[in-house]
Amino acid sequence: MQYVKDALLKSKEKNEATWKVLDKFSYDGDDLGAVCSKAETTFKVWAPTAQMVKLRLYSVGSREEQPNVSDVISTTEMEHTPENGLWSITVKGNLKNIYYTYLVTVDGRENETADIYAKAAGVNGLRSMVVDLSDTNPHGWNKDSHIFVENPTDAIIWETHVKDFSYAQSSGVSHKNRGKFLAFTEHTTMYGVRDRRETCVDYLKKIGITHVQLMPIYDFATVNEAGGDEYNWGYDPLNYNVPEGSYSSDPFHGEVRIKECKEMIKALHDAGIGVIMDVVFNHTYKSRDSWFNLTVPGYYYRIGKDGKWSNGSGCGNDTASERKMYRKYMVDSVLYWAKEYHIDGFRFDLMGLHDVDTMNEIRKALDSLPNGSKYLMYGEGWKMFTNVDSGIFLANHTNMGYLDSRIGSFNDGIRDALKGNAFDDRNKGFAQCGVNKGGIIISAEGQCGKYCGWAQAPTQTINFVSCHDNYTLYDKLVSSCIGNRDYKMRYENLIPMVKLCQTLIMTAQGIPFSLGGEEFCRTKYGDKNSYRSAPSVNMVEWENLSNYGDVSDYYAGLIKIRKQFDMLRDPTRATANRLKFFQNLPNYAAGFMISEEDGEFGENKHHKMAVILNGSADNYLDAEIEYSDGSNWVVLADGTNSGVRSLGVVSNNRFMLNRNSAAILIYKSWYDEIMEKQQKGKKH
Repeated sequence: MQYVKDALLKSKEKNEATWKVLDKFSYDGDDLGAVCSKAETTFKVWAPTAQMVKLRLYSVGSREEQPNVSDVISTTEMEHTPENGLWSITVKGNLKNIYYTYLVTVDGRENETADIYAKAAGVNGLRSMVVDLSDTNPHGWNKDSHIFVENPTDAIIWETHVKDFSYAQSSGVSHKNRGKFLAFTEHTTMYGVRDRRETCVDYLKKIGITHVQLMPIYDFATVNEAGGDEYNWGYDPLNYNVPEGSYSSDPFHGEVRIKECKEMIKALHDAGIGVIMDVVFNHTYKSRDSWFNLTVPGYYYRIGKDGKWSNGSGCGNDTASERKMYRKYMVDSVLYWAKEYHIDGFRFDLMGLHDVDTMNEIRKALDSLPNGSKYLMYGEGWKMFTNVDSGIFLANHTNMGYLDSRIGSFNDGIRDALKGNAFDDRNKGFAQCGVNKGGIIISAEGQCGKYCGWAQAPTQTINFVSCHDNYTLYDKLVSSCIGNRDYKMRYENLIPMVKLCQTLIMTAQGIPFSLGGEEFCRTKYGDKNSYRSAPSVNMVEWENLSNYGDVSDYYAGLIKIRKQFDMLRDPTRATANRLKFFQNLPNYAAGFMISEEDGEFGENKHHKMAVILNGSADNYLDAEIEYSDGSNWVVLADGTNSGVRSLGVVSNNRFMLNRNSAAILIYKSWYDEIMEKQQKGKKH
């Protein structure tokens, strides 16, 4: 401790920030936390400013479990290594499933804190737990493998929340598993009597998505794991490396949630679906009383000289990714989930609050793993104010050029161009009335072609029209177009708008993303910030498949089209730079031609696709398909149906399109070529 004291005194004379001094005492080992064997357990914690650290062992995970009996097993001082701020102790014997905390004394005040590197915890995460991770592996885990795609643009991402996914009775999931990790392990789930349709994982497999993005599954603070029917999205981190206990069948025994979380991931992998984890490193639930701040006060957060905590996250505290030990923590945590839980990708909440160097360091760390280049990595690149030193570049849209091109960001431009401003109930976009045509054109090329947006390549743009934030797509259409706002009604005039939005998302350059249930007109009854609303508001209502099955089928057809044509999934700028936008369409319509490589002059000159969008609510579109050589066209999507089967042939370069609709067409000669190859493949 004297080393640190002396360094801090000198730093004051030089007017050097405290965190820069503490960075000099950083620890680069990979053994922080509790490392256990049957013979002994070693505990290590980084706390350079502490005068003393003690390890306290408990017999249970919470005081409530044993209210009338002392649950403390022992309290022991830990040894200090002043050169790197490390405190450690080795306890002999098998401590598996024993709970623990640290008592950290700073400036004469003793704080009890959980271990920020804990891999297991008791109910509600207040005490950490020693765990033998090999005991938490479900049957067949050693044969479980990651689900990777060749390029990020091959991914088709479907976002869901563990509780939302199966809470409804119509999910077909057994009552005991509804809203739990284990819901994902149930198959042959169905809804309906006459029109029986698959639900849950069976449904996801049927429609063809490649990845599920799970909203936070780490241990978060605002739901009582001990019981009740409380709800929260989970953007309030408590223990980053521990699964959420309310999603398990037994939150009182820390090993159970780990095994069941792995079972969920394995079930999705068995269905051929990758798992993307939503990580929230930009803030914690608590500030001064967070585990981080109780361990090393002030270090892990951006706090101004005036003592005010930076609040770019809107949650009262911004973490400091630019500091060595928090950067290390983020890297270590991501690698842990990738290796121990077989997570296939990571979505970073409010990524724009993290610095570029940290994000690139995480990308580099993932690349070091087997098939590491195939892990997906993206986040919210919104530009927000946070208290950082000059010279630190934040990972927002302005600075995407400083990021590895395989680190993507959500494209709010295509979202707002399609459906109108996400924060304005009444504002309309292209899908409702044909406005924002310019935004549609820029977005179609993935923000990275000759019109130049913020992305270096399509791998950096996540194209979406709705997510868990703000209105669902259907609710936004209802709020902007319908006066009485009965969100449960099927408004026939809105259905083509939903399909139009999906058509552009699936044909634009980039990575397509959708809110789970968006494709069967999911509603939250107009609740645009449902982070703690009732489960009945947030749940995926699978019965909607009976009322909106045609929309879901259209979505599945679009996925087939996207998977069929490589140029829709080009990870480079090449296809984006070959897009030709039709010039002779009315103001309320937009369209573009996509050509394969060498498509203008080479042997594949007939490998062309056209996407036409009619945003007008009043006018049918009689469109002339520009840049055509007079060839006939096969219709693959017409605003009513979609897929890789012909819906008819268009000749004379003219195409009629209904109001608020979109269409996809390809040269007939190319279509015939594809069909011939498929027939030959079947014969062989």
